[in-house]
Amino acid sequence: MKKYSFAILTILLMVTVARAAEVEVLKPRGNLEIKLGHPSSVSLYDIPAILTHDRLNSHGWNLKSVEFTRTDLNVQALAQGTIQIANSQVMDPVRAIQKGAKLFFLMENNGGEFVMIAKKEIKDCKETDGKRFAIHGEASTTSLAVKLWLLNECKVNPKIVVIPGGENRIIALQNNQIDATLVQLGDWLNLDSQAPGRFHIIRTGNLFNISGASFWANGEWLRKNEEVATAYIAELLKTFRMVHTNPKILEPAVAKHLPDMPKHIVAPAIKAYIEIVRAWPQNGGDTSILDDTVKFFTENGELKSAVNTKEIVDSKILAGALGKVGKVSGVR
Repeated sequence: MKKYSFAILTILLMVTVARAAEVEVLKPRGNLEIKLGHPSSVSLYDIPAILTHDRLNSHGWNLKSVEFTRTDLNVQALAQGTIQIANSQVMDPVRAIQKGAKLFFLMENNGGEFVMIAKKEIKDCKETDGKRFAIHGEASTTSLAVKLWLLNECKVNPKIVVIPGGENRIIALQNNQIDATLVQLGDWLNLDSQAPGRFHIIRTGNLFNISGASFWANGEWLRKNEEVATAYIAELLKTFRMVHTNPKILEPAVAKHLPDMPKHIVAPAIKAYIEIVRAWPQNGGDTSILDDTVKFFTENGELKSAVNTKEIVDSKILAGALGKVGKVSGVR
């Protein structure tokens, strides 16, 4: 009898927890429609946001992902209000702000995740001189950084080829259309699994520390929808924490949205993003990604006028989100 009572109690507890989880989805007053911009096709670092959208859409929100072919188009749409929030590297929003756009940094999504890769016979950056080197776009943060680094540090002049999308650059590398490129860590793990030993990572020191992504919002939309923005960021933080607690929850979404990623590298890739890339910070991270990027490009002469990073951070939204979900001690 005790066994049956315990079983019934367990079932009731599970139902209660499930209902509590449903209640926990925030539904603030206001327009719950948000378009989130991505600078290219969905990548591994986007998957927690996709999971958040799935969860919230089942509770009355209307969240959509919009993929762009270029990083600057992503931010252009944000400045125009076509999308309300964008996951972006730093330089494109900063450039737009310098031209008068009202955009604000909300929180970090991931740290630097890019690596430079090349054919095995190209031993270091100096051997890229005159070689075909592919970048995502002329204006993207990582592309600009690597061009400056090759010129100033390696003293070389490769033939720059623009190929948007890391998955497309990998195909070009495999088909001998290019000799070297830069890609996200997930793309590299995918390539190395498909063609082990044919390509390798070129050492770049701390160059790609600035290549992380963060969430940016349209200022006008933010002013009118502060409560909705705060709830959205709070829900993203919930997902980040779920992923850190149980990384396996990402695997079905990765299989769905990144079907070309071999199944056996999915778990190691997620682990690498959490431990190496420091992706999906449970308390929203900090603004160092913004400060470091502005410092790098100012010192390299790419930013001609001074940028006060404190003026383009909306700390109120993240603080409000943390007020709703609390802070996790000992983490970023």
